[in-house]
Amino acid sequence: MISFDEILEKNIKTGKYQIRTLSIIGLQEFCAGLEYLFMSILMAILKEEWNLSQNQVALLSSIFLFGVVLGNFFCAFVADLIGRQITFIIFSGLSVILIFYTSFCNTYKEILILRLLYGLTFGTLNPLGYVYITEITEPQYRGRFSYALTLIYILGKIYFVSLCFIFLDDYTSGNWRGLIRFNGIPISIAFILSILYLTETIRYHLSKGQYEIAIQLIDSQITQNGNLDTLLCDFEKNALINWSQQQKIELLQEEINLYGVFSKDYRKVTILLWIMYILTNFQEMTIFLLLPFLFQNNNSGFLPMFILYLIEFIFASIIYNFIDNIKFGGRIKIIAYSAITLIISNAILFIFRERFLYLALFLTKIAIRGLFATICIICCESYPVKLRSQGQGIAQAVGKIAVLPSPYLLIPLYFIDPYLPFAVLFFLAIIILAIDFFFQQDKTQKHLETLKQE
Repeated sequence: MISFDEILEKNIKTGKYQIRTLSIIGLQEFCAGLEYLFMSILMAILKEEWNLSQNQVALLSSIFLFGVVLGNFFCAFVADLIGRQITFIIFSGLSVILIFYTSFCNTYKEILILRLLYGLTFGTLNPLGYVYITEITEPQYRGRFSYALTLIYILGKIYFVSLCFIFLDDYTSGNWRGLIRFNGIPISIAFILSILYLTETIRYHLSKGQYEIAIQLIDSQITQNGNLDTLLCDFEKNALINWSQQQKIELLQEEINLYGVFSKDYRKVTILLWIMYILTNFQEMTIFLLLPFLFQNNNSGFLPMFILYLIEFIFASIIYNFIDNIKFGGRIKIIAYSAITLIISNAILFIFRERFLYLALFLTKIAIRGLFATICIICCESYPVKLRSQGQGIAQAVGKIAVLPSPYLLIPLYFIDPYLPFAVLFFLAIIILAIDFFFQQDKTQKHLETLKQE
């Protein structure tokens, strides 16, 4: 029997098809980067422009996150039901409509509804990107292609800060409506390109028993990548079908349709991933909420933020180069490195405060990006194709549900002492490092799916 990963390595290989798909999915991740940053600045601007109370600001943040949680759950089940391709097309299209509609809203209630709905579309698309990229790349490049989404995410933030120089006066005033319209351009391009070029993943068709379609797509991707001499022969086609059928039998024996991500073989990793997502989300939420306020209190313009993200991109590129290297990197090691960095950066922020603000924030952001990217990859690699979007979507949803009340904790702590929240994060980073030791499976450069006998 021949597994799909073997076909991917020997026949399809890496080329034009993977790069084009990464570019389309990457545009959505680009928007994810700028959207989180836009949301934090929008709260600071509307607080002043619309004279919002502290509770209204916290609700504006929470309602968006609640929408993201709903979207994560939606992705968890819909993407496995109707497919990755159609899910991406539908929700990227809805994102375009909601972004431009938001730029015309005039009331607090209206923007609450729009932020909830946009959170729903955003939350559906966000886990889907890692699922898509994981399923189309060969083992030796899977980590790099997946981590490339993180680099694109940071580029989205750099793009956003560049627009801030044009549209905003400072962190609390400016033309946020014009800003959000420009923010809608990348996702609009992604929507159009997804209709024209995005195809369903072969693994999805194989899991559904749609072998003829899967084989047609394999030959199409081989052709696109310029490997005409490796088109499938009849033996390879039959061997792949037999392997896929055997995999379906094994999955039925695991009763995954009954227990889902809590099936016997996946229960432990599910719990570990949930805890890791919760702790990492809490770290990110603190930066998401407090960064504009910290910069404003420090009388900083947009230039320090721009430089911060530019340096973050450069250092994130270093992780990109060794994430698939078993000797120096590997998924579990990168989580450990990131957790140690968070312990150091949070300690610096709490003890030295504004004296080393930019250095500590830079370390924090690098660590959080490393954590999220690596956890997303591990999550996709830990489940079979029938559970992949479910595992990724639910894990991300659980991580965000746990931090939904965090604005009501972090903002009061901030007003007591702007650096007090980082004392809490210091202890949470220690827990992240401890949890990392319980992960036992690292699929760096290994096949994504194998039969038990293999």
